[in-house]
Amino acid sequence: MAKLADGIAFIAMASFWAINYPFVKIALQYEPPMMVLLFRVLFALVFSFAIFFRSMKIPLDLKTHLKIFGFSLLNITIFMGLWFTGEETVSASLSSLIIYSYPILMLVFSFLLIGEKLDRFKIAGTAVGFAGLITIFAEQIYIKPGIGIFLLLIAALSWSLGTIYFKRFLSTGTDVFAVNSLQFAYALPVIALWAFLDGSLTFTGLNISFILVTLFMGSLGTAVAYFIFLFLFRKYSVSSISGLFFTVPALSVLFSYLILGEVNTYFTYLGLVLISIGIYLTARKKQVSGNSAMGSAVSED
Repeated sequence: MAKLADGIAFIAMASFWAINYPFVKIALQYEPPMMVLLFRVLFALVFSFAIFFRSMKIPLDLKTHLKIFGFSLLNITIFMGLWFTGEETVSASLSSLIIYSYPILMLVFSFLLIGEKLDRFKIAGTAVGFAGLITIFAEQIYIKPGIGIFLLLIAALSWSLGTIYFKRFLSTGTDVFAVNSLQFAYALPVIALWAFLDGSLTFTGLNISFILVTLFMGSLGTAVAYFIFLFLFRKYSVSSISGLFFTVPALSVLFSYLILGEVNTYFTYLGLVLISIGIYLTARKKQVSGNSAMGSAVSED
């Protein structure tokens, strides 16, 4: 039952993150990227404290708070800030392709930095999943050299290292409810300062549509989704579920069609098939021994 619940939680997390993609496009019609990020983290902070406060055990030592601050820099501030900024000069398709190289980076870093064991199914599943992502955007990819590509690469590295950082320093001995909420509290002032320094701290585009879209992104799309993310990575090894994260861009294609009416092609459907094969390969080893797909991710910690 626990494994089934974890699988449902993963699908919920992936769905919330996938819906963020078309919603970001809507929000950017009204405000610049850093303002979208500012309101997303603001609502995430409010919503996370509202629903998790009674379950929280706030750490009392400065060292743990500094660790959470470092985690917030890697997984929220640097990751999302550079992603949103880089996408201003890079096509959305290339941006998605670069950002979603992070399952590959997570796989490599889990082996190099925390010594997780890899097997051919995890490696093959991640490679096939990324090939599916390339296929989805095959007709849309064009590369224009510039700072945007560099920023997106650093963003993908930041997220990947942040995941390893959490697994190494915060996955045991700390309360996941507190880590999830405090990361938003520490990220918010840094993002506000960033928006002020780059001149995008304006409120001219605020309207009900912007507020509603960023409210969803901040509540379900960030506060709840990040909690599920931290909860799962606390239980399972990084390498065992990294390939499953290609579910997010696959679902984003579906939601972009439903919400924005974006047209799919044969490349889209072929890419989705490859991603499905990649997810199957990622989970295959434990399935052979009789466990479920999510059960294959049991941590060796």
